[in-house]
Amino acid sequence: MDGQQLTLGVLFLAGMLSFLSPCVLPVIPAYLSLISGLTFDQLQEAHAVRRARWRLLLSALAFVAGFGMVTMLMLGAFASLIQELPAGGQTAFRWIGGAVILVFALHMLGVLRIGVLFNDRRFQMTENKFGIPGAALMGAAFGFGWSPCIGPFLGGVLGMAGSASSAAEIWLLLGAYVVGLAVPFVLAALFVNLFLQSMSKLTRHMRAVEIAAGVLLLFMGVLLVTDNLSSISPSASSATGQWLMQLEQRLEEGIR
Repeated sequence: MDGQQLTLGVLFLAGMLSFLSPCVLPVIPAYLSLISGLTFDQLQEAHAVRRARWRLLLSALAFVAGFGMVTMLMLGAFASLIQELPAGGQTAFRWIGGAVILVFALHMLGVLRIGVLFNDRRFQMTENKFGIPGAALMGAAFGFGWSPCIGPFLGGVLGMAGSASSAAEIWLLLGAYVVGLAVPFVLAALFVNLFLQSMSKLTRHMRAVEIAAGVLLLFMGVLLVTDNLSSISPSASSATGQWLMQLEQRLEEGIR
């Protein structure tokens, strides 16, 4: 696994952990209900879900498209501004950004607690009257609102994108994070009955998800401070890649 593949894997896993975070996962059923027009009771009825399968899937795709567009445009704009800084400014950003991410990691690990990160600032929509376009608007609102629970990850993603070597690399890194969050959301819509049945099991593992998120943020902070993976030895890169794959397997086992 080379440096770029490992970085993309880290950001993809960050997106997945954002989906599993304590203030995102519990509201996913409500979002699925809003974007599809099905009640919560209907989402648990197999025949109702079968009739609305395509509506659920298309609504979920529209939602993640709205979220992805807003996230990539906003973070991409910030990352491009960071790239315009002189060399000394970029170095200062890496160190300051890395320090902030490490503080976020300590928060996720429970070493310290930052009160503002417990507040939910998502924009809320109580009804979707516009079908598929309405689902895209909800996704965009979610992207603008940026729940503080995923704020630490967004900070890490921005830091790593800001240290990219080109505009194309910025979009590639941001895309890896967005896809990491989008894939479980679309799967939750596609297999909503199984997802709802697994919710209680998933919520029991919230603390483990937080710890995994904290460890991943620590690693992202190190990547930022050390200026990309070129300064990490091949053996360390390989070991970290194996750890990430093991972590992903354990998360998948917890979901089953």
